[in-house]
Amino acid sequence: MRAIETAIRRPDRARGIVLSGAAGVGKTRLAREVITACRPPGRSRWIAGTASARSIPLGAFADIASDFGPDPLRRVREVIDGVIGAAPTGAVVVGVDDAHLLDDLSAFAVHQLVSRKLATVVLTLRSGEPAPDAITAIWKDDVLERIELQPLSPAVIAKLVERILGGPVHSRCVQQLWQYTQGNVLYLRHLLDTEVSAGRLTQQSGVWMWQGQPRLTPTLAELLTTRIGQIPAAARNVLDALAVTEPLDIETLAAVTDSDAIAETEALGLIRIDSSATPASVRLAHPMLGEVRRTDSLRMRRLHGQIAAALIARPAGDPRDLVRRAVLTLNSDLDPDPAILNAATSAAIQLTDMRLAESLAERAVAAGGGLEADIALSLALIWQERGEEAEVIFARLAADTSGPLRVQVALLRALNFAVILGHTARAEAELDSEIPAGDATVAATALALRASIDVARGRSAAAIEQARRVVEDPAAEPVARMLSTWALVSSLGELGRIDEVEAVAEAGYRLADTSPEVSHLRLPLAFLHLHMHRLAGTLDQADVTIARIRRDTVDVPIEGSWQVAESWHAFVAGLSAISRGALADAHRLCLESLADFSARDSGSMRKMLARLWLVSADAMSGRADDARREFAATPWWQADPDACARDPDRTLAHAWVCAAEGAVSEAISIARTAAARERQLGRLGWEVMLLQTATQFGDRTTAPRLAELALMVRGPRAAAAAAHAVALAAADGDGLVAAAKQYEYFGDRVAAADAAAQAAAVYQQAGLRGSGLGAAGTAARLAAECGGADTPALRAAATPLAITVRQREIVALAAKGLSNTAIAERLGMSRRSVEGHIFRACQRVGVNSRDQLVELVFGRR
Repeated sequence: MRAIETAIRRPDRARGIVLSGAAGVGKTRLAREVITACRPPGRSRWIAGTASARSIPLGAFADIASDFGPDPLRRVREVIDGVIGAAPTGAVVVGVDDAHLLDDLSAFAVHQLVSRKLATVVLTLRSGEPAPDAITAIWKDDVLERIELQPLSPAVIAKLVERILGGPVHSRCVQQLWQYTQGNVLYLRHLLDTEVSAGRLTQQSGVWMWQGQPRLTPTLAELLTTRIGQIPAAARNVLDALAVTEPLDIETLAAVTDSDAIAETEALGLIRIDSSATPASVRLAHPMLGEVRRTDSLRMRRLHGQIAAALIARPAGDPRDLVRRAVLTLNSDLDPDPAILNAATSAAIQLTDMRLAESLAERAVAAGGGLEADIALSLALIWQERGEEAEVIFARLAADTSGPLRVQVALLRALNFAVILGHTARAEAELDSEIPAGDATVAATALALRASIDVARGRSAAAIEQARRVVEDPAAEPVARMLSTWALVSSLGELGRIDEVEAVAEAGYRLADTSPEVSHLRLPLAFLHLHMHRLAGTLDQADVTIARIRRDTVDVPIEGSWQVAESWHAFVAGLSAISRGALADAHRLCLESLADFSARDSGSMRKMLARLWLVSADAMSGRADDARREFAATPWWQADPDACARDPDRTLAHAWVCAAEGAVSEAISIARTAAARERQLGRLGWEVMLLQTATQFGDRTTAPRLAELALMVRGPRAAAAAAHAVALAAADGDGLVAAAKQYEYFGDRVAAADAAAQAAAVYQQAGLRGSGLGAAGTAARLAAECGGADTPALRAAATPLAITVRQREIVALAAKGLSNTAIAERLGMSRRSVEGHIFRACQRVGVNSRDQLVELVFGRR
């Protein structure tokens, strides 16, 4: 807007501006805003060119006067007089909308208003449309500046939509809105109105999500139908074919339409041809063109069948082609083919589109696809983490099958129990009772599943032993090798052997690249890989893993596959963000993940983890109430007490909630108890993480064990945590500053901020004011870089008072509104002890009451 106002007021030009752009880009609305902003002392006029008035001389000015006489020049003068009236020269602002539709005489009148500087003139033009010479001369002769309005970018759409809807919008929803509207303001406004009203654009977990297929408003449909109705019938046939499915390779499109028609449609700007592909691929120039053509359902069904037949006639080496054939067949007038549906289901799983795989498998089952269809359906459910529904199918198949088929069902059932449901005992029982000896391939798969059971039970060393045997076994199938790779990556990382993880993970990625049946399992592998880098503190390598996920999924053309890939990316990016202390990003990404899973009713394990990371992000930001609420809503594996693999994730979140609430001693106790359990299991990587967290909360007893772990656990986290613990125990401010630098170097900014804050407190207690201010400044900088970290250590550094750690903890709980009795119950002490601590704290800081103490320490009553 500033650029427009500057252009209007340039002294070397006439006053005004030419706004051009595509239809619906927002020219008219912006022109009206410009006219309002000019606020002329005289008056303003609004003139609109229309196709119907174009054939009438001075038709755009018909409302100013109706009888001008036979002399055209005199008529123009009278029009100008009618526009300007008695106002001083330049005092009137004239808006001319769709100036390309003016008749020649109206255009000449506008040109006179501009060139003689009789008025400030704001014109709009549609890009690519021919305009009268008098209008073209206004900007070509540099009388007025022309500004080409661009479509809205995704970032602008995000801000605009969030303001309109009044809440955060899922990043994938923003991308979909941009792709569907191409940044066109008119289309966006109509789309938002329609989709919100229809209930397809709704809030999930506090985030706006768009689900289902959009519908055009009558106004928008009429606009597009009018435009399409003006093109030749052969070009409309091309649009219809692409409305069925896009992109289409040019050979298939030519088979169901006509080559000349394709060229003509491209010349009209209605399609885009990508010649870099082999063969060239064709898309609609705008998605809404396809939407308006899909209204003829009978014709669309016939076209689906014709395109499906054209694709079936060609060899299908690409899983995307298999999926497309099946979907086209199901939406056509052709009979479904169970063999095609079964093949397409496998292809959809390979492309990670489990919802589509589920739909295709259900149709295959209904069409008589047999056991293959049943198993494909159960796999689609398993990889959506909908294990209970898969178990219903497995229970039926177990009763209906025998021999080798029963063994196949047992292996899949054990996979579901062990990996998805966490029922380790039932998985073990299935393998013990149903898997015969003698078949090397079956034995390798069963061994891989036993390794998975050990992972779920936290028995990392045992899992490594069994998984290595599988990956070295030439008889092992790709699925068994991938499951064993998962077990190795998890177990090696948990044992603190991060230097061995990389080679194993790379072998897994190569396996996914070369074995279609496990290509979709690269995403869980990447998550496990990233998680182990978090434990070790090798966060730069974690970033490489994030980039790998983005690279492997950025060009997935099947819509559902792209959505699944984006969902996984948001999930692992949330873990990366919490690992680096990017708390605002972690909060947003975890909310997006939860919205994904809520919308799809899937992802039970990922839903649990995303909520736990959200809890930690909220707690680290000082939002204790939000963190407690989210923690209470977190689901958990309750069916099998032996399934403890994810216990540390829950423990860390729980400890951070207690710390945020002010119950620091409780938080320390939770972290230390969990660390002792991990020591028993031998999962030293988790033990380091838990003891580091306790140290951040102020535990001065962790140094001896962390010093031992630093010699056994690889990666920078163990060494930094040990240095932190030793310095805290010794009240060594310089050592704490050094530990903060170690944390910051590998990327854990929250831990770095806590160590720096603890250094500030140590310096202040020692009377080293300058050093204390320096450390406090470092802590404040790191907290700001985290997006507003607010931890117990940071709060203590911000209010340096001569009270003990226990006294500060009691005051923190009092600040949360707890009574003395409730504080005593929370901390496991007597009410009289609580009152004594409060009394002594008041004496130390010179206040007379509990409320004054709370206000002094936390700035609130």
